[in-house]
Amino acid sequence: MESWRALTALLTEIPAPVEKHGLTCPNAHLSVLNVTVIPPGGDAATLQQVSFEVRSSQAVGIIGSSGSGKSTLARAMTGLWPTTLGEIRFGGATIDQYDYVTLGKLIGYLPQNVTLFPGTIAENIARMSEAPDDLAVEEAARKAHAHELITSLPQGYNTLLDGGDGRLSGGQRQRIALARAFYGNPSLLILDEPNSALDSEGSEALNKAIIDMKAQSKAVIIMTHRPLAIAQCDTLIVLKQGLIRANGPRDEVLKRMVKNVPQIHQAETSTGALG
Repeated sequence: MESWRALTALLTEIPAPVEKHGLTCPNAHLSVLNVTVIPPGGDAATLQQVSFEVRSSQAVGIIGSSGSGKSTLARAMTGLWPTTLGEIRFGGATIDQYDYVTLGKLIGYLPQNVTLFPGTIAENIARMSEAPDDLAVEEAARKAHAHELITSLPQGYNTLLDGGDGRLSGGQRQRIALARAFYGNPSLLILDEPNSALDSEGSEALNKAIIDMKAQSKAVIIMTHRPLAIAQCDTLIVLKQGLIRANGPRDEVLKRMVKNVPQIHQAETSTGALG
């Protein structure tokens, strides 16, 4: 019952579909231009005049404490929430020019609060498709370095989940959700607090997945406050109270803005938090 409530809540965030021209797959270039967002039903902006770019073969880390606007930004970039001011462009076109099916294939999204739905692991990775593509499901799981985890279960990809399945740890659930984000071979991956439930093995797998995306001329955006998640980031953006406080090469931003954090090579093995 809780899982169906979660599904209903998720679906209510998605506007009613509108027939749109089918755009072709763009490159991984995303532009956020002077974006301000007031959450649906809210009366105050949680993101204000934010601008930055993400290009192919690049990983961008967005750090900030809870309430800084990271999740708002993630929802805006995936088209779940509309921008109040400014625009977000993907492959040169504003994201509202894409139909939601196409956009979902082009942008893989791992939300902060992972939800798995009643069905098999394969169906969950395939976003509850009635006819999952077995090869695409396995490819997505391998990209997320979750294949071995899944095949170690007695029923493998056919393992039935009940949505709130207690047989899986938080880290296992998050790795399956990461595989779901990879399903469909997206050009851009948006990860909201991807390390929140991962152990050291899962974090290492995530970093390998980011390396693979960059090698394929794709792009990754990571919202986090944990050093482990930014090890493969080229650029770092600091958000505070909905505003960008710093934006530049990772190590330079860390030196300027983050106090009491060890050098980045030490941060890769640290379990501390940025913020």
